Amino acid sequence: MTMLYSTATVRSSSTDYSSVQVEREDGNNLDKDAFFKLLITQLKYQDPLTPMDNTEFIAQMAQFSSLEQMANMNANLSQFLRIQALSEGASLIGRNVETVDADTGEIIRGEVVRVSFEEGSMYAYLDNDRKIDIEGITAVY
Repeated sequence: MTMLYSTATVRSSSTDYSSVQVEREDGNNLDKDAFFKLLITQLKYQDPLTPMDNTEFIAQMAQFSSLEQMANMNANLSQFLRIQALSEGASLIGRNVETVDADTGEIIRGEVVRVSFEEGSMYAYLDNDRKIDIEGITAVY
């Protein structure tokens, strides 16, 4: 896995500028560790005679707290959606389904004997030893 780096400029109250490299998990979002690195660098290079305004510091901490809560909520929602999809797939067990093979155009019918979540997709295994993508199911009876 390749880590991407971003250089952020931290401005102190004097004319001195400093740069710090922070790691990114992907090309768009800085994680909480990167936020703390930026904050520490900002505090490290501030002018002791004119420190950071308390309200600005509190606002940054509130933004971070909000961001972290949103990230946690996103992770929980992703887990919930995965469980929901598995539950919906499990409701197909014992039911007859129909789908069309994308390569041959053949209509495939069979009874669902099990379902699985593999590599981000839900699959149904039919009694005739066929594995089908649940999103391709055209009929349930």
